[in-house]
Amino acid sequence: MKRFFSFLLSASLLASLFSCQKSPVAETEDTTPPDGPTGVISVVIKTPAAETKSATLSDNAIKTVQLFVFTPDGKLETSKYLENYTSSTELKITAKTGDKMLYVVLNGKRLNFTKTSSFENPQDTELNDLSENTKEKLIMVGKNQVKVEPYTSAGSTESKVTVNVKRLTSKIVLQKVTVDFKGTTLENGNFSIQDIYLVNVVGKAPYGVKDGGIPYTLAETSYFSNMANWYSKATYANTAPEMTYDLNYNKICDNVNGGQVDIGLSYLAYPNNSTQVQNGTHDTDITAPVMTGLVLKAHIKSSTFSDTAVDKDTYYTFDLPQLEPNKQYVITNITITMPGADNPGERVASGKITPTITVDPWADGNTNITYDF
Repeated sequence: MKRFFSFLLSASLLASLFSCQKSPVAETEDTTPPDGPTGVISVVIKTPAAETKSATLSDNAIKTVQLFVFTPDGKLETSKYLENYTSSTELKITAKTGDKMLYVVLNGKRLNFTKTSSFENPQDTELNDLSENTKEKLIMVGKNQVKVEPYTSAGSTESKVTVNVKRLTSKIVLQKVTVDFKGTTLENGNFSIQDIYLVNVVGKAPYGVKDGGIPYTLAETSYFSNMANWYSKATYANTAPEMTYDLNYNKICDNVNGGQVDIGLSYLAYPNNSTQVQNGTHDTDITAPVMTGLVLKAHIKSSTFSDTAVDKDTYYTFDLPQLEPNKQYVITNITITMPGADNPGERVASGKITPTITVDPWADGNTNITYDF
């Protein structure tokens, strides 16, 4: 399976992502409308900015919306779930007058939260799985306070509130690979990229969101150290979500003396703040959190037979920076000048990788990473 992405998303294309739904909006009140003086909350959702995004990964698309209105003491007052959302959908919900806390979950399954602690205490919430994010929709969360004004026979004043939402996932982009075997026994040989995939991937995340709008992560719970909540430990596993790998990529570098292979692929992972490096073979039993890595499996072959001839699969594995929610990590280039390791669990010897890393929010820029082998 291959997923080729372009990196520019025009404003018109972005608009089409929000307007292409043709099914009518399915709207469900999950709780009984409140008794007593009520008002209407009119919700505006502000998604992160769309910059250098893939036309086939709908970073900002909204498919479903769930609204939760909580009282100041943390109890659920009312909620609403909407399917088939479009840009013309009015997001309104009736609530009792007074101060409220509004939580919004986009593109998630229908939740039955009845207290704010389900959002505010990551240890006391339902976890979602990385596989629930797809190239069509990414789970996003947000919250804001609102004062509900009363509805009167003379007319109503809607209580308008804007909610900034953030994606739970991190996004990893591989732009290109440069192969330069000039001056070696491989300079007239063959090089082809076979597979690309993430390893040591955190597979769960809470729905909670902190003050300031940053989502909670699994690392803020005791579930982080339970390796059953991780995917592809040490090497690719067939249980991994689709957006963590591209197998049978099979792309040949036509010029192994400085030629480039344009990749343009994106991957998703849940945040990982571990700084521990995984060392060992591909069948190493990972028993504690380690850094998420990206593996490039290639096949190299010398052009002539000799004592130093090479004809084998080889692995280039490197660890990613600490991954944070709603941030994009762009690997601008991997320069390969030698064979890699014999298995994906090994790392290239110290001093042979020179990364340059800067970290910026997904909405405002990219994390640019360069690796040299």
